[in-house]
Amino acid sequence: MGKEIGVGIGKDVKLLGGVGFLLLGCSSGAFAQSSVYISGFLGAGVGYTSNVGGHSSVSETNGVLRPNSFAIQGKEDLGDGLQALFYLGSLFSMSTGSILGAPGSLFSRESYVGLSDQYGTLTFGQQRDFMFDMTVHGYAGGFSQGLWGAHQGPFPSFGVPYVIGGSYDFDRLNGEAVNNAVKFRSANFSGMTFGAMYGFGGVAGHFGNSSSSSFTVNYEFGSGGVGAAYTMAKSPTIDNGNDGIRNIGVGGKFLVAPVQLSVLGTISRNTGTGAQIDAVDATVSYDITPFWNFATTYTYMGGNHVLD
Repeated sequence: MGKEIGVGIGKDVKLLGGVGFLLLGCSSGAFAQSSVYISGFLGAGVGYTSNVGGHSSVSETNGVLRPNSFAIQGKEDLGDGLQALFYLGSLFSMSTGSILGAPGSLFSRESYVGLSDQYGTLTFGQQRDFMFDMTVHGYAGGFSQGLWGAHQGPFPSFGVPYVIGGSYDFDRLNGEAVNNAVKFRSANFSGMTFGAMYGFGGVAGHFGNSSSSSFTVNYEFGSGGVGAAYTMAKSPTIDNGNDGIRNIGVGGKFLVAPVQLSVLGTISRNTGTGAQIDAVDATVSYDITPFWNFATTYTYMGGNHVLD
């Protein structure tokens, strides 16, 4: 089993002495009904870790609370409430300039095109699945703790295929992209939203091989919210694409201003080996001012007998 404790200071700055600021934000309309936006985020600071191989460590770190990113996105009004849209986004290291996220992709965060109307948005391309919504909605500790709130634990044999280490972000809460995906996200119906996604595997003659599917439902009310998500992502490295990592997440939050309490439980299973990790996040967040926030997260992670 493993345990994590994280402390975050600042709504937009994870580390003491860190810097976070909007890189660029502008819009221009070629026509009255069209808009294109260029935006980004840079964050860097000094990080302290109490135990790295038995010793403490002080280092420069960047993109901790929110990843360093650059994005181009646009919309065009097609009439009768229908809009065409696109998004191209990259994650990168400010220290080295290297692209982070989906390997081999310049736009490693997400890249998609789509249509939207009063009922929802339908998009096509490389997109994050709905486990990431558990963080976006504020249920996961990663919402307050960023990169350091991602789950890992001592489970190198779990077999996560998308990162080095075998188990980092095993429940996909920090956002993992799915290629060749069709995704529908509903509009907000009195606090209720829902969505479905399918990622095509691209293996001729084997429709379900290396494919992905994801679903979510979320309800938010004045002082809180509840939500659930499911993702099954098959991988060519797990039983030749016939198996993969299955994730289920259920979360909730409640606000008693200025304090917010949130909790999230996830079950992550390698369907090829039977390895399973159960994790529970508990976060307390306190708004000191509209610009400053203090949050602490405790995470419990337990591996089953396959993981010893």
